[in-house]
This record gives sequence, structure tokens and C-alpha cells, in this order.
Amino acid sequence: MRWPAFAAAGVAAIAAAIAMPERGGSLAARRYPMYQPPSGAAVVATVAPKDPREVAMRGELQVHPERVELAAALAKIDIQRSRSLSDPRYLGRAQATLARWYDLPNPPPDVRLMRATIRQSLHDFVGSRADLDALVAQRPDDGQAWLTRATVSAILADYAAARESCMRIAQLAPPLVTAACLAPIDGITGKNATATRVLSEQLAAAPNADPQIRTWAITTLAELAEQRGDNGEAAAQFRAVLAIDPDDAYARAGLADVLMLQKQPAEASALLAGREVIDNLLVRRAIAEHAARGAEADKWAKAMRDRIAAAAERGDRIHMREEAMFVLAVDGDAKRALAIALEDWGVQKEIADARLLAACAVAAGDVAAAQPVRDWVAKNGVEDAQLKALLP
Repeated sequence: MRWPAFAAAGVAAIAAAIAMPERGGSLAARRYPMYQPPSGAAVVATVAPKDPREVAMRGELQVHPERVELAAALAKIDIQRSRSLSDPRYLGRAQATLARWYDLPNPPPDVRLMRATIRQSLHDFVGSRADLDALVAQRPDDGQAWLTRATVSAILADYAAARESCMRIAQLAPPLVTAACLAPIDGITGKNATATRVLSEQLAAAPNADPQIRTWAITTLAELAEQRGDNGEAAAQFRAVLAIDPDDAYARAGLADVLMLQKQPAEASALLAGREVIDNLLVRRAIAEHAARGAEADKWAKAMRDRIAAAAERGDRIHMREEAMFVLAVDGDAKRALAIALEDWGVQKEIADARLLAACAVAAGDVAAAQPVRDWVAKNGVEDAQLKALLP
């Protein structure tokens, strides 16, 4: 599922680091080699120019460290930056900015919202949900909190709570926002046709809606089409998003996945070229180049292995989905991929995780291992073309 950026509606897909036990036999067990520049003149990173307004805000916070609203605003900037750059260091900066209040049992509401978003990013969905439940009880008119709660609840497969959150948003936001919130939940619970119709109608009725809301809605339509097995429609919708925002990494990854389904790995690789700094684009570039037997297949496979090892070195275990995808498609180790996918399913239950677990189970010759997905499908009335093909 795709949800709008934090600035628009309160949800951010943020890469972050968390110390967790390593899995035996995983790439995580390899130590990442330290890089030492060849000379003091070597450029190791290019830092974006500082925003004078942000510099002024940080200076003000140093003088008045008790100003929670200023700290929350600065943390929000870093959370957005972490999301757009796929750089967990900015998430750490956000936590440091909020340190005065971060560990309080009952922090100020704005801090609690940030903490819930950060916990979501650390895959502490239970902790995030607890924060959000407390926040909406305290501030029932907080649309950001309700939308974040919808996101976290859906990831936990608590679709009743997710739907409840979307219905509360209906009292606070335009109809397009409510339709875009409900559509992924309806789509995953057997109401794809209704979700597509309602969202399409609301999108047509709001031609001047905020571009972030429109791209969210269009991406959702693409994912609904993919669930139906209409990959041509899915590709068209993802391209429509990229026409609005070429830097939309989520839509670019979605289009790459559809191109792979359409047996066009070279086109998928070209689509991702030059954008490998983002983890979920790098893994797809490596997979696509490998499938296309491209000239840079070894280069991007090594880059992805290094990225996984670097994440493990700093205790980051939140990229299990990407690691399982890579191990299955590039390393060809279906049993190890299955073990990672099972661990991933224990943490998050989105359609992509279900498809991945099913694919790994089939490839490993252990279809019984996909029983958790079968149970999830049966319980929620899930209809998905890829799952049906994998687990008829």
C-alpha cells in the first residue's frame, strides 16, 4: 500500500536502524568492510546546501530548548528528508532533536505523533499503534494521527481498525482523501471493483486536488489494477504518477515490478538507472539487470550485497522484504529467501509480503510454508491475481 507523505497527510515510509538479532546464514552475518579514503582530498559525500530557515530554527532551539513546537517542526523536516533520500541518518537526527521528550510515557502530542511515525519505521508497529491510540483519544480531530493509524493498522492486518480510522478522516478531509484511504483496505478485502470505481470517481471530481493527494490516489488505482492482474492498466497508472512527479520512488518501484511481470527486465533496469541510492530501487535494479543478463548485473548485485551488509553492521533489520527478494531472484537461494520472508511476514502483512512469501515457498518446494498467507487470504477474502497463480 502507498500512503501520502508526512507533510500531506501524516504518513512516511522511512528507512531506519534498529538493533535486532541476526538470522543465521543471512547476508546480515557478513561484516561490512570499512572504507578509508585514499587521501584527505577525496570526496566521500556531497552535502546539500543548508536551508537558512532551518539553520535559524536550530539556532533558536539551542537558545530555547524547551520549545517543543520548534523541536517537532525540525524533527518533521528530518523525517521527510529521511524518507525522500532513503537515509536513516536523518531519522536519527529527528530522534535527537526530540530527545528531551522522546522517552516520556506521555510526551506532548506533536512528539507522540513523531514517535509513532518513527516506531512505524522501526517496524515497531505495536508500539506505534499504542502511541496513535493514545493520540487520537487526546486529539480526536488530528487527521494526521488517524491516517497514520490507518496505515499501521493495515500493516498489522487489523482492517477493522484501519477502516475505522479512514471513516474518522471522512469528517476531517475532502472525499478524495477518504476514498484513497479506504481503497487499499477495500482492495485487499475482496472489494476491488468497488474500491476502483469509488476512487476513480472521486479523482475525476477533484482535478485541482493537491498533487501529492492525486499521486497517492493514482498509485492506489495502479495497485488495484495489479491485484486484478491488469498489468497494462497498472503500468499506465504508474506512468501517470511519474509524469506528475518523476522523483516518486514508490511509483517508480511499482512500475518496475509491473515491467518485470510483463517479462521486460531490460526496460525495468533502464527505468531505475541512476536512482540506486534508494534501497527499494537498488534491489529492483539488481534483480532486473540479473534477469536481463545486463552488462552491469555483477556491479549492482555487489552493490546490493554491500547495502545489506552495511545495514546489518549498524543493526538495521527492517529491510527483510528487499533482502528476501534479492536472495531469491539473484542468489537463487530459495530456502534462505523463504526463511527471511517468513520472518518478514511475522512483522508486516501487506500484499507485497504475501506475494513474496508465496513465491519463496513455491521456489523452495515447500508450499506448506505459505500456509500463513493462505489463512490470511481466507480470513480477509483477499483476491489477488499473483497469489492465485502461486497458490491456486
